Order: sequence, then structure tokens, then C-alpha cells
Amino acid sequence: MNYRNLNSLIGYTARALAVSLALTSICAAAPKPFSKIPTFGDSLSDTGNAYWLTGGLFPTSPPNFDGRICNGPVWVEQLAETLGMHLRTEDQYAVAGARTDDGNYLTHFGLPMMENTGLQQQVAAYLQDSGPAGADPHALHTVWIGANDIFTTLAFGGDMSLTVTDAIENTAQAVATLAIHGARHILVVNLPDLGLTPFGLSLGQSFSYQLSALTDAYNAGLEQALDSLEDAGIPTIRLDAAGLIRDIADDPAAFGLVNVTDQALGSGNDPDLYLFWNDVHPTSAGHGAVADQAIDDIIAFYAPRHGHGKGRDDVHALNGLVKAYERSLRKHSK
Repeated sequence: MNYRNLNSLIGYTARALAVSLALTSICAAAPKPFSKIPTFGDSLSDTGNAYWLTGGLFPTSPPNFDGRICNGPVWVEQLAETLGMHLRTEDQYAVAGARTDDGNYLTHFGLPMMENTGLQQQVAAYLQDSGPAGADPHALHTVWIGANDIFTTLAFGGDMSLTVTDAIENTAQAVATLAIHGARHILVVNLPDLGLTPFGLSLGQSFSYQLSALTDAYNAGLEQALDSLEDAGIPTIRLDAAGLIRDIADDPAAFGLVNVTDQALGSGNDPDLYLFWNDVHPTSAGHGAVADQAIDDIIAFYAPRHGHGKGRDDVHALNGLVKAYERSLRKHSK
């Protein structure tokens, strides 16, 4: 053993470790555009709440990843990572199966512990947890919900037109409640095209078209409701999930995907090449496309002149842009 070389190696390792720790400290101290990311919705945003509520009964892990209905991290986790933020468990209120009211689709399948986990209850729980201070004005609040209202009516009957109308009103009410209690940054995602999911496609072309038309009706109504909120002084960042899914279906290769019609689960193939994990839920790669779109839409909201497509290059500028937006809100409120 050459002790001189050993001492040199130890010295090099110590210096490398010091540099690594310094960089970690700098990254940890770097300003973030938002204080935290409270998340509301259903399985598309659930990072483990349903798994915890059911004592690990649902969703089964494996094959699902760590309590998500997915093979990996979902969109909001990937969004937080891109923003240089840590997604805290205590800020996550989304629950798989949640409807836009107080209900949960999964209660129909032997999971009574999922009662009272709908969007309205999620928002109420968040505001209760927040205490007298109300919603954090510096947090990015995300809302993505609506599919389970439709699935409940499809499975058990009812007036679909009324279901869609109620779901739109419920979602708008939740957004308004968050804003009234202090939320200033709210990202709302519309319904992905249900007709293009493996579930929709498996039912034949006619039913697939009907599901797509139903998606369009819901999304058009939601857009109109959000426009009304904006006119009332409650603007929202909006992500067009339906348009994104259609773009991916039209050109999978542009998103690094191969299969956009079948589910990866049980196929034995690489899920990173699939858009869908099961019959209605995206793979982690599919969620990644949503996260990328969210970054574009967030940047466009705070800096409209930048347009879309800037991606991670402009993420570093978001902190200043968001702070400038907050200052403008305070100025106009005086």
C-alpha cells in the first residue's frame, strides 16, 4: 500500500465531499418560486393517500409504484422536482377515486373508508389544517379532477348532463373557495380525452367518440366557469390535458413514446414507451409529459411574452416572475 497515494486520495475525497455539501447547501438555499404545492384531485395526483386510507389494500404495490396508480412518480411530483421543490406529504390532499363533490367512486367497490374524500372535503381539510391564516398565498395549488363523476354515472346510471354540470360547478366552487381564503396561485387541469384511453378504445369507435365528446363538453364548461372566475378577479393557470393527450396520440415519437393505445401493465414491455399504465391512468412517462406542459403553462402565465416551449431554461426565472406577480396583486388590492 502506497500511503502517500492513500493520503492524497483521502484529501481528494474530503475536498470533493466539501464541494458536494456546499453545492447541496446552495441548492437547498436557492429561492423557490412557490412555498409549497398543495394538491387536490383524484388518482392522477394521488401520491399515496388512498393507499394509506385503505391500509395498503388499494392500489396494490407492486405492480403499482409506492401507493400510486402508476409505475412511477406522478406529474405533480415531477413538476415539483423541475421547480427545485420538495413535495411534502402533508400538502397532498388528492385521493384516488375522488369526485368533485364529497364522494368517492371507490366506495362502490368495498372501500367504505374512502367516504368523504371528494374535492370539497379535500379543500375543507386543507383550510382546517392551514388554521386562521387561511390558504398560503405563496403556494402553488393544483386541482385536477372530474373523471370519477363521469365514471360513477357511467357505471351506476343517472343523468350525465346533470353530472357534468354539477362537476363543473363543484370544481369552480373549490377554486373560488381556495382564492377567497387567500390562494393566489391556482393551477387547474382539465379532463384528459377519456375516449383515447385504453378503456375508451376498448368499447369501440362509437363509444370512444362519445367519451371524447363528453370530455369536450366538460372541458368547455370548465373553461367558461374559469373565465367567469377570472372576470371576478380569480385568475387561474390552465393546463389542457385533453389537447396534450391528443397531441401525443397524433405524434407519439415527439414525446419519446411508442404505444399510445394499449396499457403497459401486464404487457411485459417497457412502460416508459407507453402512454398508459392501465386502462385509464398514464405511465410515469405520460405523467412526465403533463409535468412538462405544466411548466410551459406556468411560465406562460407569469411571463406571457415568453410564450410556450421554453421549458426548464426559464424555470430559474420563475422566482422573480412569481414575486413580481404577487407585488402587482398587492398593489391592485390597495
